[in-house]
Amino acid sequence: QLRQRVAFALSQILVVADGAIGDDDRTESFLSFYDIFTRNAFGNYFDILKEVTYHPLMAEMLTYLNGESTGYAWAVYNTPTFLKPDENYAREIMQLFTIGLDQLHKNGTTVVDSAGYEVRTYTNKDITEYAKVYTGLRRRKMRGNIEDPREPGGWG
Repeated sequence: QLRQRVAFALSQILVVADGAIGDDDRTESFLSFYDIFTRNAFGNYFDILKEVTYHPLMAEMLTYLNGESTGYAWAVYNTPTFLKPDENYAREIMQLFTIGLDQLHKNGTTVVDSAGYEVRTYTNKDITEYAKVYTGLRRRKMRGNIEDPREPGGWG
């Protein structure tokens, strides 16, 4: 029972909203996402973040699925287009899931500089660099025993 309570608490922190995802009928996908938390309820947070990051629901919701780099676009499409990686997940993982906006003292109070402003934990440059990590992630084919609606003939 404790495992289920911890899993539920984690699912309230690392949230996937069904309204933000294109296809409504993904029961198994949502269950596999929740299974990350039950499997790792007593594990470490890094393992949870890694699995959540590679899960297709999070990739679709926070829009880094099918992200392409400039080099990839030039090589595949032969177009000299400068592409910027999607910064949405990079910002969310730093702001909401890990270090937060402001540096904190050990007692939880905000660190301020000499002018009285909060000291930030990261800069926009950090986000733009970190966003490059999330390019090139693609959705795998679904298992053979599940009809894939994206394939010809899937779901009738």
